[in-house]
Amino acid sequence: MSSKNTTLKKQRVWEIDALRGLLILMVLAYHLYACVYVFCIDGYYHIDSYQWVNTTDPLHFWFNWGGDGVIYRAFLTPTIRELWRCSCVNAFFVLSGISCMFSRNNLKRALTVLGAGLFVALFTKGLAIWTGDPTRFIRFGVLLCYAFCQLAYVYLFEKRSNKFLLISIIPIFAIGYYIRYVGVPAMRFPIFYIFGVPQIGDQSSDFWPVFPMLGWFLLGVVLGRRFYPEKKTLIPSPLADKLTKPLQWCGRWSGVIYVSHIVVYTAVFCGIGYIFGLL
Repeated sequence: MSSKNTTLKKQRVWEIDALRGLLILMVLAYHLYACVYVFCIDGYYHIDSYQWVNTTDPLHFWFNWGGDGVIYRAFLTPTIRELWRCSCVNAFFVLSGISCMFSRNNLKRALTVLGAGLFVALFTKGLAIWTGDPTRFIRFGVLLCYAFCQLAYVYLFEKRSNKFLLISIIPIFAIGYYIRYVGVPAMRFPIFYIFGVPQIGDQSSDFWPVFPMLGWFLLGVVLGRRFYPEKKTLIPSPLADKLTKPLQWCGRWSGVIYVSHIVVYTAVFCGIGYIFGLL
């Protein structure tokens, strides 16, 4: 038993875990900021938003208001904020693709993530009904997209060469980013929704379609095959390994942390609102 545990421990690549941990912490920070905005600014809390902003953010680093009386996010410009958000998610999919090299059962992993993604979808659907705000519903978020990408890898790409994967990435990126930035007419075919085609009447949030995210995932697979064929760290530094232990822990449990933080954030903000009569 001890020999087996030692073998599994040696298979951990500290830099992958640490990077994934850093990404999940950035996601936690972004979603905390989003919760503050939704509850304190958008009106979920029945408070004087102007007074709240003036008291908690006197330098207007996070929030500001315009001449029309609307409070705006002032922490980052929308372009930079969206770049930050997309960069984090793209990096997560690349790391997830690399991690396929270290998984003993990619199908089992995909099904586990699929279950977690369905839980998030059901939880946020309930939240959308409770608040009366359909945009709170995460119909096809990061976890469901990741699960579909991993299933596609298992059944379509796992036995393919790196050359085939790189060629496949080109149309996946082309179609995905064309739909995202050029746009196509909204349809009533839900099967196309997971690939990025907008659906008539859809108001869900945090949408990450398979195209182009599958391209980032497959890019990670190629990088993993290229740089981690022996499943060993590329940076054998005991000091760096030791200093990044907290990040590594977050990275190893990133899936649990992601699912849990949605529930915890909601419970905390709703609990505060209930206790102090703000809802």
